[in-house]
Amino acid sequence: MSENQQPVVSRTQPVVDYGSTFRTDSQRRPTFIPIESPRRYSKMAHSSLSGHEAQNRLQRLEYFLNVVNQMCIGFITIYISYLTLRTGLSGTGLHAWLVTIGFSFFMAEGVMVHYGGNVLTNGYKRQTKTTIHWVLLTLGGGCGASGALIKMIQKGFLLHSTHGKLGMTAFILCILAMSSGLAALFSARVKKLITPLLNKTFHNLLGFACFVIALVTQYYGYQTGYFKSRSESDFQILMKCLTLISLVLSSYGPMKALYQKFKNISQQF
Repeated sequence: MSENQQPVVSRTQPVVDYGSTFRTDSQRRPTFIPIESPRRYSKMAHSSLSGHEAQNRLQRLEYFLNVVNQMCIGFITIYISYLTLRTGLSGTGLHAWLVTIGFSFFMAEGVMVHYGGNVLTNGYKRQTKTTIHWVLLTLGGGCGASGALIKMIQKGFLLHSTHGKLGMTAFILCILAMSSGLAALFSARVKKLITPLLNKTFHNLLGFACFVIALVTQYYGYQTGYFKSRSESDFQILMKCLTLISLVLSSYGPMKALYQKFKNISQQF
C-alpha cells in the first residue's frame, strides 16, 4: 500500500462499549431512597398499638375479675342473711349477720370504690367516689364492730379460739381505722402535726389490715358450731373458697393504691 493511500476502516465491525470511566455530574449524583424512615415510623406505630391493645386486654380482665368478685360477695351476703334470718337474729345469729353485712359486704365494696377496675363505680367522679367510700365504710365499720362486740360481751371477752382472737383484732383495727379516717377527713386541720399524705396512708393501711383480718376471721367462722350445725361440709368448703376469692380480688385495688402512696412518700423523703 502506497504512502498516499488512507487506511480503510470497515463500518460493519462491531464496537463493544465496556463503559466509560468518565461520568458527568448528573451520573455521579446519588439518588436517596427513603427505606429506613418508613420502617422506623411503622415500628413505633406498631409498638404503640400493641401497648394500647395490651392495656385494653388488662382492663377487660380486671373488669371480668371484678364481676366475679361481686358475684362472690353477693352470694356470701345473701346466703348468710338467709341463714341467720331463718333461724332468728339473736345471739350468735345476730353476730354472724352483722359481721357479714359489715365486713364482707359494706367494707369490701368500700375498699374497692376508688379502684379503676370496679364496674360499679368506674363512671363516677372522684368526689362522688369519696362520698360513697365514706358512707360504705362507716356502715361497714359500724355493723362489723357492733357484731364483734356482741360476741365479745356474750363470751365475757374471754376468746380462746382462732376465730375469736382474730375477731377481737379486727374489732380493734376497725376502731383505729375509723378514728384515723376522721383525722384524714379533717387532714387540713391536723396538717401541722402530720402531713395529709402520711395521715391518709396510715388510714388506708389500717383499714386494709382490718379488712383482711376480718375476712380471715369470717373464713374461720365457717368452722364454728353455729355454721356446722346449719350446713353440710361441702357447703362449708364452698363458703371458705368464695370468701378467700373475695379477699384476694378485693385486695388488688387497695394494694395498688398503697403502693402508689408509699412511692410518693419515698419521693418526698
